[in-house]
Amino acid sequence: MRVFFSALQGVLEIVIIIAIGYLLTHKRWFEEKTADLFAKIVLNLSLPLGMIVNISSFFTKNDLINSAKGLIIPFLSILISYFLGYFLALIFKTKKGRRGLLAGIFSLSNSIFIGLPMSQALFGEIATPYTLLYYMANTTIWWSLGVYGVILDTQEKKEKIFNIETLKRILNPPFLGFLVGVGIVIMDLKLPKFLFDSFKLIGNLTTPLSLFYVSIIMYNMGFEKFKLDKDAILTFLGRFLITPLLVILLEFFIPIPKLMRDVFVIMSAMPVMVNSAIVARMYGGDYEFAVSMITYTTLFSIIIMPLYMVLLSKI
Repeated sequence: MRVFFSALQGVLEIVIIIAIGYLLTHKRWFEEKTADLFAKIVLNLSLPLGMIVNISSFFTKNDLINSAKGLIIPFLSILISYFLGYFLALIFKTKKGRRGLLAGIFSLSNSIFIGLPMSQALFGEIATPYTLLYYMANTTIWWSLGVYGVILDTQEKKEKIFNIETLKRILNPPFLGFLVGVGIVIMDLKLPKFLFDSFKLIGNLTTPLSLFYVSIIMYNMGFEKFKLDKDAILTFLGRFLITPLLVILLEFFIPIPKLMRDVFVIMSAMPVMVNSAIVARMYGGDYEFAVSMITYTTLFSIIIMPLYMVLLSKI
């Protein structure tokens, strides 16, 4: 019970910030343009700088080398989950325009806007580098295979899975910040104190702005479009059961430190990615389904996370 209540306190930190953001959106302090601004600040400024600070703070060269093996688990678990999700979409006759999307949201998680704050709340700042490792696998697969699956399912003209646009999407500012942080550690460099402290202060904006962004999106999405159909149930199974279970099973074959495993499990059980709705709408997919899944998996994750923390303390 101590682990449960400890995890519950961490989750409640997230809930309170989201609730404040939701209230401020209701009061019209925040609007859709505010969400766009917060997303730009997080993705292009605070998160990349925060990554540089956290990686150079918590990793040594040996840690990086040892952690590289751990990347196999998120890559494998997400890929297996993706193809399983697509297979289930075919078996349960998911309608065209939703199959590729279902496979993506079945297997891939909101690893930044909810995942990073949740990981820090549950494990502390020490978990940030492992969170970023999971993000590395998550973002690479989403912007290549995930987006390609949505396009393949909705467009008459087929695109190549790897092209210059795919590369641009993968090499986004957070990913580049990750690479810069890794480079600093490998080359045994040290940022000047004034630069390090400045980066750290800006990086600290990531968690509150990410959660405010989620709260604005949740408020504007509303709850009226949600339908508990077979595709919704499949999404819940993928997000909260199958993908985390794959991480746990793979760890038996690819041993990694307990904290890394626990972070990977929590990250794999995060809600549906917010940008899945954006991509679905861009390519003519069922974006309203994505909207409802984003909203409800975000709400359900708040309940499920303490249960996972108890489970992880036992294995």
